[in-house]
Amino acid sequence: MLTSFASRPPQPTGQAVDVTNWAQHDDFAVFPVGSKPKRMLICPADAREPFLIPGHSYLFKTARGWQCQQVWSEVIAYKIGAELGLAVPPCFIAVDAKTGETGALVEFFYGYPGDAAPARLVPASDFMTRVLVDKKRGRPHTIRMNLKLSRLLCKHASVVTWWAEALAFDALIGNTDRHPDNWGFLFRVNPDGRAHVEMAPLFDNGTSLGYEVREEKLLSASSSDCIEAYTMKGTHHCGLDRDGPAPHFELCKQFLKAQASAVPPMQSVIRYDRQKVESILEECTRFDVGICFSDDRARLVLSLLDARKAALRAFLEG
Repeated sequence: MLTSFASRPPQPTGQAVDVTNWAQHDDFAVFPVGSKPKRMLICPADAREPFLIPGHSYLFKTARGWQCQQVWSEVIAYKIGAELGLAVPPCFIAVDAKTGETGALVEFFYGYPGDAAPARLVPASDFMTRVLVDKKRGRPHTIRMNLKLSRLLCKHASVVTWWAEALAFDALIGNTDRHPDNWGFLFRVNPDGRAHVEMAPLFDNGTSLGYEVREEKLLSASSSDCIEAYTMKGTHHCGLDRDGPAPHFELCKQFLKAQASAVPPMQSVIRYDRQKVESILEECTRFDVGICFSDDRARLVLSLLDARKAALRAFLEG
């Protein structure tokens, strides 16, 4: 199983982090990776919020226009991941009073203060430069290719378990953007001089949870017919053996057929307390910030999670 961040104290309901006076990182004031606006900030040494790490680096990710709800998708994906015991980087809702921005404040999952063996993140795309014809979209790539690379670098780890949980989690939240820049490896040199490579946590989860459904469309999108149609058309960024989007649930089935040991880790992703998830969504509606998470959106997201969980359960536990 992926290492969990579940032990982090929760962000109090309704209390957004104010990053207005946070210092920007000297080297990466504007973080260069990815397509969404983001800034690399340093948590103040005197920060009193127990869920934050003083002196540590965070990404302040914003989104505009029809993509603005991605900030909430990032926060909710972390909360659900923590509930499942998965390694999804801690993420909190934050505001910059000076710019008027609302964003997702994502904890860097490496480079922690006092770390005796600091890690370095290397995205999978760095190892695929010879095969990625379309580097902007991260193609071609396949799950078999990803699994082969993961096994080559992480010789001591169960990469099948990692990919089983990753595919099931992406199917559960409807994430369509797990391209080679959105997964990777943590490299570190231990104090004894030996190199260690492990799979990085599941980062960049904002393209999920119906983020693109406009506020005025929420009620109609929540009908049972629309939920079923929307859920079934969801795709992963690639397929098992072929490049190009593959339906989430079909890809999970294909992976199970190819890797029998993937059944238990995939099953673990759908065994969560629905009431806790419902409570997570309700808490998100109580933040008075520039990008609100409405009651109607909470109902839509819960319906989507219910439908996707049922679709996964049908072949995982049927």
